Amino acid sequence: MHRSVFLITFFLVSTVWAQPIPPDEGRFLQLGLAVAPGLGVQVGYVGPRSIYTIEGMSYADASPSFAGGEKSLQLSAAFGAALRLTGMLRTLGNAPLPYDLDIGLRAGPSLLFTSNETRAQKNQRFGLFLEPFFRAISAFGKRQFFFGEFGLHRPFLRAGLWFAF
Repeated sequence: MHRSVFLITFFLVSTVWAQPIPPDEGRFLQLGLAVAPGLGVQVGYVGPRSIYTIEGMSYADASPSFAGGEKSLQLSAAFGAALRLTGMLRTLGNAPLPYDLDIGLRAGPSLLFTSNETRAQKNQRFGLFLEPFFRAISAFGKRQFFFGEFGLHRPFLRAGLWFAF
């Protein structure tokens, strides 16, 4: 019994050590699809460091009527930074974690277009936003990374890939 527990533990630990580690440096293009409340895309720059990231993102979110939406289009751009929670653990303890968890904040301008707008609504298209977000990054190849993100700005749920450049 003890031998089985030892072997299972050994294989689990060796599997974790064999996994690639999310990047601590470089330049990456974050490209993803988004859902909720409509359908959208997210494209941006991420510059990861050991315990933080700097980033600039652009968002497009369409909420079409055929999907039960409000017939709107929102375009946004944001700049911000994130604190890499597991990056701090790797820095302090040299833990070879195969994923990273980021919590961050972005701010920027936004334009909202809706169908059948009144003059008052047209005058209120432009807005500024502040978005807290949470992101998980996982390595699935030597320089290939998957991300999943939840934020408070439309579109709320985003997932995609990081591409090194």
